Amino acid sequence: MNFLVLQHLDIEPPALIGEAIEASGHKLSTIHLDQGETLPVSSSDYDGLIIMGGPQSANDDSDYIRAEVAWIRAAITDKIPMLGICLGAQIIAKAAGADIVSSPVRELGWFPLYHTTESEHDPLFKDMPDGLAVFQWHGESFSLTNEMKLVATHPDVPAQAFRLNTAQYGLQCHVEVNESIIEAWIAHGESERNHLGIEGISLLHKDTTLYLGAMQHYCRQMISNWLKQIQA
Repeated sequence: MNFLVLQHLDIEPPALIGEAIEASGHKLSTIHLDQGETLPVSSSDYDGLIIMGGPQSANDDSDYIRAEVAWIRAAITDKIPMLGICLGAQIIAKAAGADIVSSPVRELGWFPLYHTTESEHDPLFKDMPDGLAVFQWHGESFSLTNEMKLVATHPDVPAQAFRLNTAQYGLQCHVEVNESIIEAWIAHGESERNHLGIEGISLLHKDTTLYLGAMQHYCRQMISNWLKQIQA
């Protein structure tokens, strides 16, 4: 199968998601939207889309963000499988008619994800350990339309992951990261560093040691289940 990655920043690659897809024998190509690369005419040439994170907002009035939202809206209608991560999830949500809003809590670091009634039988989230600690790096969130089924949540920021059509998902968290990516984000994110402070960054490093392995295990399992959905 052929998959397309929409990337918004060079230090926010698909990482473990891409590795898991390629390890399963599938092909991956990347469009760097922030570098002026353009979207294909149609998403129908691809078996699935991976929409990555970035510092942009889905509410931005830039030409390429507006074009991306419209393009994803058409892909949703065409029922193209897709997986959105952080900004990518917000772009899918906006394309589906949801509002992009300030997050009730600025989640920076490791936070638990919890099941919902929808996740109990969901192909991707039924196997997620309830309370799994995942890496977060965002200041915005999204509302939920009637079509968006909530499959993971947290009391402080309820909108954590949703499902649309078959194999169409948005995740607020970053299940794809490794230690070097986290360090790059800390180095790149002045606002995030200031928000965390020295103690917050120290706790983030400690939590990474504790929680990264379990999250990566779930990420590989999640991608395997996503690919099975697409191939069904």
